[in-house]
Amino acid sequence: MRNVDISQVNGRILRIFIAVYDLKSVSKAAHLLDINQSTVSHSIEKLRGILGDRLFVQAGRGIIPSAHSDLMAPKVRRLLADMEALVDLGEYNPQEDPEPFSIAANGGTLACGVSKIRDAIWSQVPDKPVIFRELGTRNNAESMLDSGSANIAITVRQSKYPQALKHQPLSSDQMVVFYDASVSDPVRTVTDFCNARHAALDFGGSSASTLTQTLEKQGLTRKVYCMAPNAWLLAEMVRGTDLIATLPNQLAQSAFSGLQSCPLPLKQSVLNFDLVWHRRYDNSNRLKWLRDLVQVTMN
Repeated sequence: MRNVDISQVNGRILRIFIAVYDLKSVSKAAHLLDINQSTVSHSIEKLRGILGDRLFVQAGRGIIPSAHSDLMAPKVRRLLADMEALVDLGEYNPQEDPEPFSIAANGGTLACGVSKIRDAIWSQVPDKPVIFRELGTRNNAESMLDSGSANIAITVRQSKYPQALKHQPLSSDQMVVFYDASVSDPVRTVTDFCNARHAALDFGGSSASTLTQTLEKQGLTRKVYCMAPNAWLLAEMVRGTDLIATLPNQLAQSAFSGLQSCPLPLKQSVLNFDLVWHRRYDNSNRLKWLRDLVQVTMN
């Protein structure tokens, strides 16, 4: 095993590493951290020398992380979070905090919500860097929060959360059926709904969607003919076709704007969204400030 003088590694170098890792760019990392590019480049070169790895390799006009960097990143995020906790003991002042807030959510589903959160943060701290990361399947919340790639997550309520996570109710919505009125009529009966051609979101997870669970409880099924990883692509698949998509009503203000919607002809419960965070940050004044702001904004 190679001997490494860990005393040469400090929090500043690690923050620069994570910024370059996330943005895949020295110039963007410098802009985010409000430092010059030569400082970023020098820090990465220093870390390369300490660890004996290239960390980043050229790929066309950009850079990509090495395999070693991919292994390092989650550990560095946890280390930075623990270092932050050492000083996160008193009252939190967001004006004095240079670090970005990172929030994991399904951007398509919560497009209006994330815009409100961004504006609420900027109303308190103008031009504060805010990073929204795609959550994908709700099961990704634990790994993203544990690794530190997200400070908090917003997700459809799970029947049971992992022990490492804490959560609180955030908002709710009703599911509606979106369709293109130039091609199709509104769905009025359960039979029409089950016989229709469906388009659905696919986040790559193995757990059944809330709608699928509702159908199964009522002994019903649907035929899905088209799938997409986000609401924006799904809306484009519905436009000009006889496909229907069953999604939260709030999407009428964003991805599904211009399409029509009708009530879902099924017995359904309210679709609940939760605010989720890792237990290790339960007492973080910084994250308490962020959680409170998000809670007020979404209610």
